Amino acid sequence: MKRKDLFREGFKSVFQFTFTKADEISEAIKEVWQEETDQIPKKTPKSDPKQNVKKTKQKSKPTLVRKRKSKMFQTLSLPPGASKDFFSLCTGCNECIFACPYAVLFPVTATDSEKTYPHFDPNAKACHLCSDWPCITACPEDALLPYEVSETTPKFGKAKLLKEFCINEKTGESTCNACFVTCPIEKTVKFKGNLPVFAQSSCTGCGLCVETCPSFPKAIQIKLFKSE
Repeated sequence: MKRKDLFREGFKSVFQFTFTKADEISEAIKEVWQEETDQIPKKTPKSDPKQNVKKTKQKSKPTLVRKRKSKMFQTLSLPPGASKDFFSLCTGCNECIFACPYAVLFPVTATDSEKTYPHFDPNAKACHLCSDWPCITACPEDALLPYEVSETTPKFGKAKLLKEFCINEKTGESTCNACFVTCPIEKTVKFKGNLPVFAQSSCTGCGLCVETCPSFPKAIQIKLFKSE
């Protein structure tokens, strides 16, 4: 046998012996660890009496499924002349929507049914308070009632000044009077210094002042009255 082959066979036998003994030692260590682990008593989680009480209380209470009321109708207003029984009388025919010359009204689907009702948003598009009230005239039911006195105006809400957005507040001068010029009700918009003030007694909340306000964000906001 050559010297080279002799060394190769010698190293092979040595490595084989080492690997075998290493496997035996590894298996022995695993057996020792397993025995020690089995001898250690397992800790059972202590039950908290307070938690048990809470769980018992939760189980004893019936589960109530409540529907969240949509805020959609809280930010919209009904058409002019809406009667107290509007929602029971309105058929959703949309005749008032078609009759509006300014395309202010739009249908809104009720949250509890598939029925639609006309509404409008004075902070987006204003009611022009038409003298002949075409929306009321077009209603085939008594959902929209005509005003008995010609001077009577609807009350959708009231205008509120957002001072920080007003142009006059920014310039410190009487730069803008768009709300005063646009308001259809006389003496409703007045000025205290250079800022507009809205008379709550005569303001209808029609939204014309909001529509013509040139600032962005708008310096005027209509606070709607809560419908019954």
